[in-house]
Amino acid sequence: MIRKSFLAACASLFLLAGCVSNYENHEAFQPKIQETGGPKELYSIQSEQVTGLFTPGMTKEQVIQKYGKPTMSGTGVDKDGKPNSWAMYTYFRGYSHIDTNLNSTIVNRSTSAGLSFDSTDKLVDVTFSRYQKFSLGKNLRDATDEEVARYLGAPIPVAIKPAGPIAASASNTSAASPSGGWKLGAEISELRAELAARAAYKGRGVYVLKVDPKGLAAQAGIGAGDVIVKVNGVATPTRDDLVEQLKAASTASALNLQLFSQGRLRNVSVPAQQAVGETTSI
Repeated sequence: MIRKSFLAACASLFLLAGCVSNYENHEAFQPKIQETGGPKELYSIQSEQVTGLFTPGMTKEQVIQKYGKPTMSGTGVDKDGKPNSWAMYTYFRGYSHIDTNLNSTIVNRSTSAGLSFDSTDKLVDVTFSRYQKFSLGKNLRDATDEEVARYLGAPIPVAIKPAGPIAASASNTSAASPSGGWKLGAEISELRAELAARAAYKGRGVYVLKVDPKGLAAQAGIGAGDVIVKVNGVATPTRDDLVEQLKAASTASALNLQLFSQGRLRNVSVPAQQAVGETTSI
C-alpha cells in the first residue's frame, strides 16, 4: 500500500512538472511587442528633427495624405477669434512579459508630434514630446535608454534634416520664439487633451515639454510636465499669451510664475537678470 501511494505521489509530481513546463511554453507567458500609431520615424528621431517630418507650410490635407489620420485632432479659435485646428500624431511601442509566477515586466516608449494649423489649414507650429516607462511588478519609473534598446529595440538614427524656423504670421504669433524679453530655456506646447491628462490638470495653461538643465527655467525649479498658469499675475491660457508676457516682461525685474506642478499650484521666481541663450520656444 505504501509503495503504491509513493508511486502515485511520484506520478502526480511528474504530471505537475509537465504542466508547469507546458505553462512556460504557453502563449500567455511569452514576451510580446505591441506597436500602434505612426509614423514609425517618431520612434527614432530627435526633437529637432520633428519639423523634417511635419514641415511648416504643409496643408492639413498634405499631412494626412502622407501620414494618414492623426491619433487625435480638434478645432478651436485663436486669440483674434479666427478658427484654427490641431492634430497629434503618436507612435507607441511597448514590451510586456508575465512569467508563470505572474510577475510582470512592462517597457513603453511613446513619442508624439503636436501640430497646429491656422485658419487656412496651413501648418504653423510643431511640438515634440516623448516618454518611456519601465515597470517591474508594481514599481513604475522612467526607462533608461539601455532598457529601451534591450526590450524594444535600439532607435536607429534617421537622416531627417530639420526644416528652417517657422515664420510668424498675423494669424499665429506663437510660431516664432520671442525676439526679446525673457528666454527661459524651455520647450513648450499648448495644453492638449493628452498633455492635460498627463499633468492631471483641468484648468488652462501652457505645458512644459522639456527644459534645458543649464537654463533659467531649470534654475527656477521648472520641470518637464509642469503647466505654466500665470506670468507676473497675468493668466497665460495659451502659448501665444505666454510668449507675449515673456516678451513684455523686463529682465531688470524678477519674473514671477505660477505653475501647476505635481498635483498642486505653486509659485516660482526667476531673479532679475539679462537672460542669455536661445531656446526652442521660450
